[in-house]
Amino acid sequence: MDYMKRKSREYEQLKSEWAQRASPEDLEFIRSTVLKDVLRTDRAHPYYAGPEDGPHLRALHDLLTTYAVTHPQVSYCQGMSDLASPILAVMDHEGHAFVCFCGIMKRLAANFHPDGRAMATKFAHLKLLLRHADPDFYQYLQEAGADDLFFCYRWLLLELKREFAFDDALRMLEVTWSSLPPDPPEHEVELVGPPSQVADTGFGGHRGWPVRQRHMLRPAGGGGSTFEDAVDHLATASQGPGGGGRLLRQASLDGLQQLRDNMGSRRDPPVQLPHPAALISSKSLSEPLLNSPDPLLSSFSHPDSPSSSSPPSTQEASPTGDMAVGSPLMQEVGSPKDPGKSLPPVPPMGLPPPQEFGRGNPFMLFLCLAILLEHRDHIMRNGLDYNELAMHFDRLVRKHHLGRVLRRARALFADYLQSEVWDSEEGAEATAAS
Repeated sequence: MDYMKRKSREYEQLKSEWAQRASPEDLEFIRSTVLKDVLRTDRAHPYYAGPEDGPHLRALHDLLTTYAVTHPQVSYCQGMSDLASPILAVMDHEGHAFVCFCGIMKRLAANFHPDGRAMATKFAHLKLLLRHADPDFYQYLQEAGADDLFFCYRWLLLELKREFAFDDALRMLEVTWSSLPPDPPEHEVELVGPPSQVADTGFGGHRGWPVRQRHMLRPAGGGGSTFEDAVDHLATASQGPGGGGRLLRQASLDGLQQLRDNMGSRRDPPVQLPHPAALISSKSLSEPLLNSPDPLLSSFSHPDSPSSSSPPSTQEASPTGDMAVGSPLMQEVGSPKDPGKSLPPVPPMGLPPPQEFGRGNPFMLFLCLAILLEHRDHIMRNGLDYNELAMHFDRLVRKHHLGRVLRRARALFADYLQSEVWDSEEGAEATAAS
């Protein structure tokens, strides 16, 4: 407890230094962005219920603002409030929760990096796993144009925190995080991140202020009608709050990753790629999602509202969903999207080993797989396309059955560990291709 008391005092000192660590413009931007998210994070739970100036909401706001100010290379991105909320509710102490949040973000900060590489790796691994576990279902998704799995974006970004009711999410996160190998700091948890580069002028023209990552901005309004057009626009437009163009979903992670790699090689001037959250909308979902109060949710559902008209499937997946862990794996290549053509099977591949799978959190991927298999029969029987898939899972926010999902995920994960179908080189090649 002496350690936590000392770190809590360190937090309070950092909290008092906001004005010294950020320019007035940046601080105002960070605080307003954080507040917008805090006011809609887990408000149905008793801990965060009540007036908007309640002590727990204020603590969550201050915790996240302090993190953004003291970690300028990461700053704040939408979704971080979902990760901090359960920590604060359990710890019930702002300083202690900040220490824990810094520890969690040491592993998850890459999820929010604007280059999208960490998320692209997780998408690639989930695709590998789904094709390995259920080739028939994956082929169906290919033919439906949904094999990029972008409708799973929120799952991977927030490690499924928002897919279960709050108390179930606490249990799920405890199971998932306790399965991770120990990774203690060499000395103690660092509460301050590395500084950004110091430029002559910052966003507000303040000489000497660090250049902050404002990648929590979502380009909106105007611009081209394709993702490529939007990126071209971003490469030449101002990165201010009104800059950028409308973003649409990329059809494949292959092109997305290649595009990001190419854009990442440009050093003069530096370009902030759009946050990956803006890439999950497509087709008829693009407009509602970008205009939604919460871009991590489509307009077809609200976190605390009753589900829409189409009832979620509660049926178990077919036995092949659980038994197919040793089934042939289809090669990670760009696939045709023509629904009228059957896609031929291709040579099998292995899966990455546990220390690489899911960027060090393999069990989370098996939870995602379990959710997909829970709804496999419903999806295939009703012939859901990409838009219908996205709406189906948006209706299930905070409504998934944790017991069934955990049982299925544990069985699948145990089979994976026992079968040792691991191939680090092939897994790395598939990741690079995606």
